[in-house]
Amino acid sequence: MNEGAPVMYHANGEFSPGPMYMMPGGDRQRQYQMDTLSGGERSRGGGSPGRLQGATRRWQQRRDRQHTYRTDNRAFGYDSDDSSLSSNASGSNKSADKGEGTSRERNNAGTGPAQQGNYSREWRPRRREQHTRQRRVLPDRYPNSSYSFQVKFTPDDLLNGSKWDTLSQEIWDKFVKSQQTEETFRRKMNLWKYLYVNIRNIFPRYGLYVVGSTMSGFALDSSDMDLCLYVRPLDHLEPRAHALLHLNYILTYIKSFDPADFGLAELIQAKVPILKLRDPRNGLQVDLNCNNLVGIKNTTLLNNFSKMDWRVRPLVALAKLWARAHDINDARRRTLSSYSLTLMVIHFLQCGTSPPVLPPPQLARARPHNRCTLAELFLNMLRYYADFPYATMAVSVRAGSRVPLPRPRPWKLLCVEEPFDLSNTARSVYDPETFEKIVATFRSSYQRLAAGLRLADAWPAPDR
Repeated sequence: MNEGAPVMYHANGEFSPGPMYMMPGGDRQRQYQMDTLSGGERSRGGGSPGRLQGATRRWQQRRDRQHTYRTDNRAFGYDSDDSSLSSNASGSNKSADKGEGTSRERNNAGTGPAQQGNYSREWRPRRREQHTRQRRVLPDRYPNSSYSFQVKFTPDDLLNGSKWDTLSQEIWDKFVKSQQTEETFRRKMNLWKYLYVNIRNIFPRYGLYVVGSTMSGFALDSSDMDLCLYVRPLDHLEPRAHALLHLNYILTYIKSFDPADFGLAELIQAKVPILKLRDPRNGLQVDLNCNNLVGIKNTTLLNNFSKMDWRVRPLVALAKLWARAHDINDARRRTLSSYSLTLMVIHFLQCGTSPPVLPPPQLARARPHNRCTLAELFLNMLRYYADFPYATMAVSVRAGSRVPLPRPRPWKLLCVEEPFDLSNTARSVYDPETFEKIVATFRSSYQRLAAGLRLADAWPAPDR
């Protein structure tokens, strides 16, 4: 009988009730049940559930393999792949094309026919799949982030036993009560997530970013939320027309999916178009612009300034509340915007005090420490802008000093330089009467506050 031919016999053992095959396998014989190997009837143990009845299976002799363990013959720390074995057996390995020869050929060199069935595997590292899909930003990135701007503890050097303590304490108390709380921040982020998910469902290529005082740390609890809609710009379309086009898309879509809440949305066609939305459920006002990427940059800049000194945020908050009380904090009414007021406070802390509280953006943070109290800084800021040379100089946070106005003069009455595109953030102040009202408010507030050193002296007198 030829080697490798099966020998069939009838087993009488208790554990092998059916006919058996015996397969040669070296020194020991392997036994298989007859009905397991045949396709006509499944074995009592269940057999193969996916095999059709009547289909016979052809069995071939298995080659003797060298048993290797995990600790032996490992290359690059990876286990072997069966595909490398099959490629070696078929002679399709790429190394054979280069003249290196396969592992089987190397092992068979100088051996007899009896050893041709034994060969070693060629170990190769498994290829790792490279995921080229771009990772998307989850909409829960901001809502789940920690809000570290709400101040809950009084600084140790707020009071120093001088005549300024009462005014400094009043300024601090007003700031703590008016600052943006963590709860308000969460509501804003949930609204952003709601708009983000709904807009991306119909406009998947749009980007929606939270900018402005909400993220810079200078927001009041009553401040609105600024959003920036990013759309890839087109070369053949003017940026303002492109922004109006996409803001109209958003306006139409928002009114369609939520007319009850956002039915009062309004598109303001200014130099920088703004889509104004209001969420009546949370009482939040949203200002949405399109492709105003400067807002993303200056948000990061202001965020850095807010962390340099603990007195920066109280002074900015107080300046906004003071200007709102005097009706000079509304760009739609040709007065100062909140962003312009923030830049004016930072500029004063750069060059209106000695030594400076804040450095220019390009300089290191190491500087002499200014020990002025909140009361002194607020009073000196009112005097600084009451005597500012508006006709010849501009407020510049970028330079950290006053910069001369160019000739011919591109701006009209008051110039607050944008740190990145060098535009005028106070371009809304173009009416001479409104400009004189702003300057007069700085002067009168300084005179009354210097005389009484009470915060109420800087506020408008109540009507009697």
